[in-house]
Amino acid sequence: MSNQPRILCLHGGGVSAKIFERQMRYFIKSLEHDFRPVFADGPWLSEMHDDLKPVYSHMGPCYRWANWKPHHAPMNDASAIREIESALVKAMSEDEGQGEWVGLVGFSQGAALAFSILLENQLRLERDPSSPGFAGVHWQFGVIMAGRGPPFSMSPHTQLNHHFKSLTQLPQGRKKSLRSDPFATKLRTPTLHVHGLGDGGLELHRDLLKQSASPAHSMLVEWEGAHRIPFRSTDVNRITEAIREVANFQQPPAKYAPIPGRGVFDLLSRGYLVVDSHDKRAIMGPSGDITTIA
Repeated sequence: MSNQPRILCLHGGGVSAKIFERQMRYFIKSLEHDFRPVFADGPWLSEMHDDLKPVYSHMGPCYRWANWKPHHAPMNDASAIREIESALVKAMSEDEGQGEWVGLVGFSQGAALAFSILLENQLRLERDPSSPGFAGVHWQFGVIMAGRGPPFSMSPHTQLNHHFKSLTQLPQGRKKSLRSDPFATKLRTPTLHVHGLGDGGLELHRDLLKQSASPAHSMLVEWEGAHRIPFRSTDVNRITEAIREVANFQQPPAKYAPIPGRGVFDLLSRGYLVVDSHDKRAIMGPSGDITTIA
């Protein structure tokens, strides 16, 4: 049996674990010596996403993690959270691997959920350091592919907080970015954000990063593509290398003096967002100015 560290992979809305595994096959191959991927199905049946039908129409049924169509049945938030946690625990318990559970990987609706779970774990530990993690795990990192904000509320403690949305709330048709809110809770678990520059929801994906992720603990890879999983070798290689960097992140000491070029997270310790676009590294300052370094 495999003792590799395990990552739990969460599909988008109107997809399935089987389809998501097929879409991620190039990443699975590239990371085969690093992680054992495990794919979970959402708790509720869903129609297949329209973008998948030309290729995957024979690979139903499909599932969802939250409501995304007007006709999806209303849910009670507390029971919805329990069903999601049960779905994750089921997938984890059925896996034959023996390695530690270390990371969450998600695309679209699954990416938003992965981010939300990481943030929920952080809030739990802030309230009580002995609190168990969501699905029994305190996840060490996340890969957030085309996930839009704001995060889902994953407990009663955040249900009335306007920085979170309900699992039963339909996606908004908003196209403009929100103004940065200095009082919003920032995720400090290391995350890699993957954004397609041709994705119609790009600004919403950038909102999640800018509004809810600590710049000292997050990394961004941009690629030339729409709302789908990258498959070109140049994109896959850049993203898998970034996944390794995020997974190996070590928070530097408070008085640590970063050395430019030594490592991507040495730069992040300055409080900047590191952007990896077209095989170039850059640092983004608080005002949005970007300086290429390599």
